[in-house]
Amino acid sequence: MKIFLDDFGIFLGRKRNRFVVKQKDRKDEIVADNVDSIVCACQGVSMSASALNLAMTHNIQVVFARYGGWPYAILMPTAMTGSVRARREQFLAYNDERGYFLAKNFVAGKLANQANFLRLIAKNRKTTNPLLAQRIYDSGRAVSDIATRLASVTSGRIDEKRQELMNLEAEGARVYWGAIKEILPKELNFEGRETRGARDPFNVMLNFGYQTVLFPEVWKAVSHAGLDPYAGYLHADRPGKPSLVLDLMEEFRQQIVDRAVIGLLSRNIIKPNGILVVESPEEGRILSREVVKMLLMGLQERLDSEAMFDNQRAPLKSFIYSQARRVTRFLLNETTYIPFTLGW
Repeated sequence: MKIFLDDFGIFLGRKRNRFVVKQKDRKDEIVADNVDSIVCACQGVSMSASALNLAMTHNIQVVFARYGGWPYAILMPTAMTGSVRARREQFLAYNDERGYFLAKNFVAGKLANQANFLRLIAKNRKTTNPLLAQRIYDSGRAVSDIATRLASVTSGRIDEKRQELMNLEAEGARVYWGAIKEILPKELNFEGRETRGARDPFNVMLNFGYQTVLFPEVWKAVSHAGLDPYAGYLHADRPGKPSLVLDLMEEFRQQIVDRAVIGLLSRNIIKPNGILVVESPEEGRILSREVVKMLLMGLQERLDSEAMFDNQRAPLKSFIYSQARRVTRFLLNETTYIPFTLGW
């Protein structure tokens, strides 16, 4: 589980092997063995050094994030797994075909998951709205056609091929989000995918899911696999940009975050008119507390749900870690790289 600290006056302390969360008259104790991460999303939170020590002892990642979800600091134990050799090969791979191969497969995984998720949406609406279902299915097929064109891209160095890969990725995204728009309530005013600065409810919820839940999980997986989070292939180098984390996230966005958020809306658990803060928003806060709570629960359920991939049935979360290790093994020439995809 995650401990989410997002309100002024919260104190995180420690009592032997338990975290103690205090706020006014409320006090909760949580056994450290049940916690996989702590997210601090408010500058008015305080915590004891003993609580941080407990987190590091149990390999619990502590994430410091803005209200909107973007992490500005991640605290991890100094003792990491993985080998120096993996990082050396990671840097060398940028200048040979391994970097291109990984980047191409990150895009391939993303396109396959977009296409399959659209087909699943179409299947679920086949009886209730067959015309809409057919349009969504056709969009899924269009994304698959883009994936076919991706497969024919010839190999080379990533610097020479990045733009070609990104163009195909962007083409797939336009089809995918155009289809998603058709199934969303009109009240959400979703006109297309926006990242930073988004103000419409659906984009704000997606950004929260990507940044607060998926990003720290992938960061942790990449770090534990002995890789440098900043040395990616598909995403170009830029100071402060964790390119490899963003690369690997591409395979998981649709099946974890998109599916969880759309599921919460489809089941009417989150209602369109209660998502954003309306009155007296605190510094940078956009999502209401209740929606944040439901998003965290929905995303955690999705991470813990089991799926079948590469002849293994396991929680979705575990595949994030196995994919990061697969990158390492590929860089060390121990195996090939297969992108994470789910069927429909």
